Amino acid sequence: MEITKKDIEKLIELRKENTYLNHLWNVFSRDFRPKGEIGRNEIKVWNQSIWNVAFYPIFTFELNANNNLTNITDKLNPIGKTIVGLFLIGILYFVFTNLSTDFDFLENWLAILIASVFLLIFITIFRKLYQSEKQNQLDEIFEFLDIEVEEKKLEKEWSLKNILIRLFTYPLCLFLIGLNIFLIIPNGQYILALGTFGFVGFYLFADLKMIFKK
Repeated sequence: MEITKKDIEKLIELRKENTYLNHLWNVFSRDFRPKGEIGRNEIKVWNQSIWNVAFYPIFTFELNANNNLTNITDKLNPIGKTIVGLFLIGILYFVFTNLSTDFDFLENWLAILIASVFLLIFITIFRKLYQSEKQNQLDEIFEFLDIEVEEKKLEKEWSLKNILIRLFTYPLCLFLIGLNIFLIIPNGQYILALGTFGFVGFYLFADLKMIFKK
């Protein structure tokens, strides 16, 4: 069955332009209605959820000359991209401001280690949040438009890949907690300690939430 432009338009409850300011307002207003921009040859649709306010995808429905659906693509919304960019800039700033003039890996191992762990945990969290949200929304879209797809095997939270990731990230989280207690806090670096505790806690909470959700 052909999916027409009119069918796709029914996914949208509120018409909005796909602009940076509209997405910024969307994040702060927490308006969970599906929104979209209707063009001549494509339709863009986005919808945030209560669990994923900032890292929601924008789906682009490409249409042919007869206004029938030919392809669906996705990309991260501009606010999510901004958050990722700011975090990466923060990591680089932290590293370079803690480097000595004569760079030495041994002298700067702590800054490099913390920055590397933060980056790894952030990438892992972001990937899981985005992929999970994208798939959930795609499933809803396919069901609404009555699109038949091949049944995919759900990624198991205790697959070999996820076990290997956790065998690496969990000990690093415990190491950072110990580093905070025995080194960072005694040296009076309370802001760094607070940021480390917050980030490690966020990762563990997000990961455990996904495990028990499955």
